[in-house]
Amino acid sequence: MKLVVKDQMEYEKLEDWITEEFMGSIALVEEEVKPSHIHIAIFEVSTWLDWVKIHRFQKRHKECKIIPLLEPSLLYTSPLAMELKLSSLLVKAVKKHKFIRMLKQVIGGISSEGHILNSDNVLGHHPEPKKGNHTFPFQEAFLRRLLSGEINSEEELIQSRPLFPMDGLPNVVCFIQGFTRCTSWKEEQEWQASMVIQGHLRKRFQEEGVSFLSYRKHLLMLIRIPSKYGSLKHWKQGEARILDAIGELEREYGIHLYIGVGSIYREPLLLHHSYREAYKARRTSPYERLTLRYYEEITKDQQIQKCTDYIAHCCTDNLSIKQVAEQINFSVPYFSRIFKQETGRNFVEYVTFVRLQRAVWLLRHTNHTIEYIAEELGFNTPNYFSGTFKKYVGLSPREYRGTEEIIFI
Repeated sequence: MKLVVKDQMEYEKLEDWITEEFMGSIALVEEEVKPSHIHIAIFEVSTWLDWVKIHRFQKRHKECKIIPLLEPSLLYTSPLAMELKLSSLLVKAVKKHKFIRMLKQVIGGISSEGHILNSDNVLGHHPEPKKGNHTFPFQEAFLRRLLSGEINSEEELIQSRPLFPMDGLPNVVCFIQGFTRCTSWKEEQEWQASMVIQGHLRKRFQEEGVSFLSYRKHLLMLIRIPSKYGSLKHWKQGEARILDAIGELEREYGIHLYIGVGSIYREPLLLHHSYREAYKARRTSPYERLTLRYYEEITKDQQIQKCTDYIAHCCTDNLSIKQVAEQINFSVPYFSRIFKQETGRNFVEYVTFVRLQRAVWLLRHTNHTIEYIAEELGFNTPNYFSGTFKKYVGLSPREYRGTEEIIFI
């Protein structure tokens, strides 16, 4: 294996990971050797010229598997990897488990093609199955740029068409977070929970196809909703599949998911708005159900938004409906009716949920006692707090504190 990495710290990091994981089964070569003796090469791409170097290297080492390691600022050049028929791609700063996993997949591919490497000897187990198609890493790089708003030309969209062989680009974003009661996920294999979640959702959308993007504390699922539906909420079949997956993951794995859903954007250049909306929906009091929340259900009434902002800011105070109604000069009866119409919750239910959101954060990030948290958030007794928490979350505060937040990469 050859590391063509100019960044010395990056080189040493990759070298350490390879040495630690493969215990001498992979030999790193420094100088030029016979082309047939290099099976894998990792090329750092920090300038456009590095793609030219890869192309030249590829001509001399036709059987070598080349993995580009891109600077984030050069993600937009990733289509060049497809032109060079490269099957893998890494982006700085690469995570150890992701690097090792990809390397094992590449070695497994080399083994199956009859090269001298043997994956059973090198890895100690069979390699992971490959992705459904070889465009996966380039599709991921493109989608990350699309959702960050970096893509703003029709030309780039046209170039992306080979990445999406089905009906076209996704048109809605789902923002996924969760926690698990399962303690068997090892720290170095936290991504396993993410793989289980993706597998269950992907299985339910085989015909339509879904794409996933993993971030540290959230997972994005991108779907293409059929054109006759105005939102995922109106596509009852699709909604039912997601709810079915949520229920199965909880029953079989102790995984609890909470999903925010953005609006549909038929124009791909606007899809980044769906990402922001899905994030906001995930963090907003649910109109109907806790596990699946829609941006379209969030009130757009500016005066009610002013009240919900006030509640969020003052949720630990002894809030009264009269006090909040006075913020917008509404009478209590009129405010009560409009508030429930716009939020799907009566005033007391809404304030309770906002307080419980704060309780979740305190339980996860502080060592405060349950009694202290109950008093801090204005619940009359710890028992009342615990009962209310379990009604909304499905676990008692003590049980929730024993869970682990899912890390997706």
